[in-house]
Amino acid sequence: MWIAKCVSNAASKAEATVDVWKAKVFSSENKILLLVITSISVSFLIVAFGIYTNYNNSLADNYDRFANMITEVVSVGGVERLSSNNPEFGVKHFADDMVAGSDDIAAIEFYDKNGRLIYKSVKPLSVAESKTVTDYVAPLRRVLHDDMDPEDVGTVHVKLTGKTLRDIKVATGNIIIWVFLSAWFISVLAVSLNTYILSKHLRTFVRGVKRLSTGDFGYKILEHDLWGELKTLAESFNDMSMRLRAYEDQNLETITFERNKLKAILLSIADGVVVCDMQAKVAIINDAACDMLGYKSSEWAMGSNLKDYTTENGTRCFEPIITDFEKILTNKQAALPPLFIHKLEVPGTTLKIMLSPIQDADGDMLGFVLIMHDVTKETEVDKMKTSFISNVSHELRTPVTTIKSYVDTIYNHGKDLDTETYDEFIETINTETDRLKKLVNDILDFSRLDEGTVVLERELADMSPVINLTVQSVKVLADQKKITLSTAIESGLPKLYINSDSIERVLRNLLSNAIKYTDEGGRIRVRAEVTEIGDALEVSVQDTGSGIAEEHLPHLFDRFYRVENKVHTVKGTGLGLHLVKVAIEKHHGGEVFVKSEVGVGSTFGFRIPLGEPGSELPGEGTATSALSV
Repeated sequence: MWIAKCVSNAASKAEATVDVWKAKVFSSENKILLLVITSISVSFLIVAFGIYTNYNNSLADNYDRFANMITEVVSVGGVERLSSNNPEFGVKHFADDMVAGSDDIAAIEFYDKNGRLIYKSVKPLSVAESKTVTDYVAPLRRVLHDDMDPEDVGTVHVKLTGKTLRDIKVATGNIIIWVFLSAWFISVLAVSLNTYILSKHLRTFVRGVKRLSTGDFGYKILEHDLWGELKTLAESFNDMSMRLRAYEDQNLETITFERNKLKAILLSIADGVVVCDMQAKVAIINDAACDMLGYKSSEWAMGSNLKDYTTENGTRCFEPIITDFEKILTNKQAALPPLFIHKLEVPGTTLKIMLSPIQDADGDMLGFVLIMHDVTKETEVDKMKTSFISNVSHELRTPVTTIKSYVDTIYNHGKDLDTETYDEFIETINTETDRLKKLVNDILDFSRLDEGTVVLERELADMSPVINLTVQSVKVLADQKKITLSTAIESGLPKLYINSDSIERVLRNLLSNAIKYTDEGGRIRVRAEVTEIGDALEVSVQDTGSGIAEEHLPHLFDRFYRVENKVHTVKGTGLGLHLVKVAIEKHHGGEVFVKSEVGVGSTFGFRIPLGEPGSELPGEGTATSALSV
């Protein structure tokens, strides 16, 4: 198995090497070079063939003239020898000398005018040489007198081997071949070198262009080994590169400033901002969005697909929203709305999602921007408002229904009722009327005090009588549940600037809640003392009720917040403790506090600073009222 794998890897590498080699060998540059070399070779072959053929034809013509000239010379010499005293000896000696003295003469034959052979001189020839013998014939003419025509005395046949012609042809052919081979080699070498040099310089220019395309402005091409138009091109390239570098340097500061400004704007936006491309990949994200989505940093989130974002419970919450958005973009390209608004519920947070398309100048879609606004508080307030309206409606309906029922009974059957029953009905009506009055006052006080336009009139007063009076007013309610109600007021408490009616209302709210959530037989204790550092008067109401879980404590004084909706079954408006907070902190410059333990009990209280009040407390307006809170 291992051997097979090794062989497979080796084969893959070999195949890759072959592919690379093929790519290099059959590159456009090599193809052009091969085409040029082929063209040069064909041209040289055609020219060489033409020259060689023409030269051979000219050489053959010249050799024919040379042969005719030799034949004439033999003819003249033969006539002279035939005219001598010993013609046969003379002709024989002459013919033998001519045959022996020339490699081209294969044989000389003399014939008389009747065609009889006078003498024949023959040179021994090989079979190959004998095949190339050419016979040239000339007449033997004797001149008797200058004024008479020459007399034909016979003919002479000169047979030539063509050796000189062949030698010249071979020598000339070799010369032509070597000359043209040298010229071809020099031409091919020149073309190859020129192509190599041009390719080398072109690769240099390509590298330069690539460096510029990557933003390496200022990159220079060396000019010392360039010439002509290439040098001019390099100078133009270097000039362009330096101009781009100068332009980049001039605009870098502006670009950096704009980038930092954009980054600062994104960072300063409290809402989460995410910019995505058309594939929903994150291109820009600010810190607020990272916090909302739980990303470690913007760099960590860059490039991730927003559709793949998963909440703690494994839900891909953005996928359906972005999918709907993409469908709308596809179906309504002509008239795109400026915003797509959705509400997204994630564990512990409610987000208002706003999506807007991003288009270029031509109207083509580039992506979208997603803005996330945390509306958890607003959603919670809306829920609490709904709960408040429901609770108020229930609380108001109960006393109104009771009062209506008892009044109808008295109105229709009052004469039939005995005195005890009549008094009981009147007492019930009075109690429910007080309850209804309290509910209405809570609502009115909330709407007026929470606006911040009411200023309570305060005067220097003693807190002890206010505490005792309030405790006495709720003692009846405590007695009904057999709850022990006691006070622990430090002697000699300093006077402070308060609105007595408002403080009494605060204490009544705290005591009413303590009685409401304390079981029968429980204990409630009201304490009043100066703080340890002596800067404020602290009043607290401690009960032995059911207690409140720790996670509810920070929200107890929020408006509309009701623990009953989550733990208890006791109904209410959810405004009592919020009004306590407004009265103490907003109108007396103090602070409220709470301590509680489930199953043990709770302690609610407030601290009011001692000394002269400021000219205006936080949240006070300009209106003055003696409103009782």
